[in-house]
Amino acid sequence: MAAPADVIVVGAGPAGATAARSLALGGARVQLLERFRFPRNKPCGGGITTRALRRFPYLGAALDRITTHYISKLYLEGPSGRGVVLTSHEPAVVMIRRLEFDDLLARLAVEAGAELIEDACVSQVHADDEGVRVTTRDGREFCARYLVAADGVNGIVTRRLGLHPGWDAAGVALDMMEETPNERLRALEPGTLWVSYGQGGTNGYGYIFPKRDHINVGIGCLLSHFREQIHLAPYQMQQRFVSELRRRGIVEGESSREDFTPYHIPVGGPIRNTARGRVLVAGDAGGFVNAYTAEGIYYALVSGDLAARAVIDDRGIDDPRRGTTAAGRYVRAWRREIGAELRDSVLIQKYLFRDASRIDGVVSSADTYRQAADTIIAYATGTTSYAEARRRLLARFPCVVVRMARGALAG
Repeated sequence: MAAPADVIVVGAGPAGATAARSLALGGARVQLLERFRFPRNKPCGGGITTRALRRFPYLGAALDRITTHYISKLYLEGPSGRGVVLTSHEPAVVMIRRLEFDDLLARLAVEAGAELIEDACVSQVHADDEGVRVTTRDGREFCARYLVAADGVNGIVTRRLGLHPGWDAAGVALDMMEETPNERLRALEPGTLWVSYGQGGTNGYGYIFPKRDHINVGIGCLLSHFREQIHLAPYQMQQRFVSELRRRGIVEGESSREDFTPYHIPVGGPIRNTARGRVLVAGDAGGFVNAYTAEGIYYALVSGDLAARAVIDDRGIDDPRRGTTAAGRYVRAWRREIGAELRDSVLIQKYLFRDASRIDGVVSSADTYRQAADTIIAYATGTTSYAEARRRLLARFPCVVVRMARGALAG
């Protein structure tokens, strides 16, 4: 058995690595368990809104160590084919490769003092009032006072501990994407992030995320829709999508089967139990993903950091009469910082994806009401808080709130 730590973090993606870094900087002895060995691939669009750089200032300099591509232009297209270009005066999105980004975050955690343990595939987890014990498939055991579960949408920690029974097909998106070198496939407008709604059905979407040397092209929809309505294999959908993009003169080159990876994204909002006792859940494992945009990296970073802060505040406090626990502090913290936007994103998704004309209405509004578009950009870049952006949009479109609430309740 490995020497006991203060905290075990399972999963070294953005949530886990950020938690481990913050914990180590806070003086905790941290063991960061990763089932693979870095650098390892992670299917993902690989786009981060630049508000992450305001929330985590150290990332700005750290990103100089990997390949990045900053983008100031976003093209949105509705199901009818009508599109609008939104342009920011400063970069709104930074494109990264998860192969490099996740490795960078893990190294930052190690540099802060965390112990990275690779090839550690967790098979069993036990937690009680005294602490936690984690067992890997090869028989190694790790013990600590706390556990941060950040092992992704397919992680086992929440299931083993009874925190989450699994994802409903209506609360998960099936994303089918490839990350292909520009020599084989490239965007003809590499300075534009391209997103189209209504691909393959009302709740479907497609995207082009241009990187410096690669391109991420993907198409997705709710898993329930795919199972019930789609009669093509995932890669057949991808090939058809890329062929259509090539016909329209948006990309040139060929789709690459070897670079294609389908994966799941939780889009039903945070799970019911994001913390219990000495266990805190962060990132995709906890459902911390924007249900409308499917953005998860920012929320992974934030939830990992908040989990770490809650544990640091709780270290050495074993007497329940002292009041607040790490679990309670964590839940209150994430609800305060990102709870409203995650809740609203679920309402937006349920409302918009039920009717293609509603999505077209959003695109039309972004084109007609430039103040609304400017507000969205300010939110993406972090110059405006979510609360302020929400207030401005509600003042401009007050009736939308009532319709969204009714639509969500009807679903």
